[in-house]
Order: sequence, then C-alpha cells, then structure tokens
Amino acid sequence: MTTPLQEKIYEYIRQYLNEQDYSPSLEEVARGIGISPNSISLISRHIHALVADGRLKFHKKGYRNLQLVERDDFSLPLLGRIAAGTPIEAIETRQSIDFSGLLKANDHFVLEVKGDSMVGEGIFDGDYVICKPAKQAHEGEIVVALIDEQDATLKRISYKIQDRVTLIPANPALKPKAYLPHRVQVQGVFAGLLRLKMS
Repeated sequence: MTTPLQEKIYEYIRQYLNEQDYSPSLEEVARGIGISPNSISLISRHIHALVADGRLKFHKKGYRNLQLVERDDFSLPLLGRIAAGTPIEAIETRQSIDFSGLLKANDHFVLEVKGDSMVGEGIFDGDYVICKPAKQAHEGEIVVALIDEQDATLKRISYKIQDRVTLIPANPALKPKAYLPHRVQVQGVFAGLLRLKMS
C-alpha cells in the first residue's frame, strides 16, 4: 500500500510522462511535489518503493528511465472533498483512488441487498455489498451469515452473550437475535458497497 507521499510522487511522474513523453529527474520530482530539490535521496527511496509495489518500472539504465506499469486497474481521480452538510471550501487534489483490490480480488463476491435491516449503516435496499469470503468474523464486523443452513442475512455479529452468536440489525424497528453457535455459519465479511443509479 502506498503512502500519501508516494501517491503524490506517482501522480507527478504520471502527469509528467503524459505531457513530456519522458520521465522527470529526481530534482524535478522534488520541486514538482513542493519539497527541497536537495531531497533526492528521499525521492529515490519512494520511487524504488513504487517500483517494488509494481506501479513504476525502470525500462533502461541511465537518466530519465522511469515508466508507468500498465495495469488493468480500477482507479478514479479523487478531485477533493464535498460537504453533505455545512459547505466547505473546495480544494483540488492530485490523487486517485485505486479500487482494484476491492473490485478485482479473485475471491470477493457481490450480493444484492433486499430489505432495510441495515439502513443505519448506510446500506439500503437495492445496494450491492462486496464481501470477502470468511468462516470466522471479529466482534462487531458486518457479516454474511447463514442461519440453520438455509437463510442468509447481512448483520453485525456479536459474541458478547455467553454461548450465543448475536446478529444485530442497524434499524431501530428491528431487534437483535441471539442464536446457538451451531445455527450460524459466517460466510463472508463486508468489504465495500456499490450503489448504482438506474436511469
């Protein structure tokens, strides 16, 4: 996972390559991200970390020898933050968010949500939840649980009641239910949410 500084360096190199068709020098990277051009050892360290992470590569020996690693990834530009309450100052950023780990993970699966038991967690009827397969879950995690090998449900899990597994909805109109452990099988842990706007 890249650090914020590495993300800044990567974005600067990406933009520079798109505009110039060759990579920037270490001094240019330092100036481009707003730090001292004397910090080339710091820049070099982070570039090598990006190479090790598979995001950049050296395509030849010598000067200006960086290339982007072409990946079939799922990333979108992060343009800034927007208020959903009191307005805030709009500040442009130069970052992107990579969704590859979530959307391209070979073992993850997607379920369409039916019902309103998790509205308090912002999970609504018609949403799609992305889940990581798991047979166990930690206290308080949102899980896909199979009850009596028959009924699947999305709830928060709790082990606070001795010898019981409690499945907790996020809707004040519904009550938690406690089960004997053998009745509940964890099948996955909530990893992300998709909400598609249908026209």
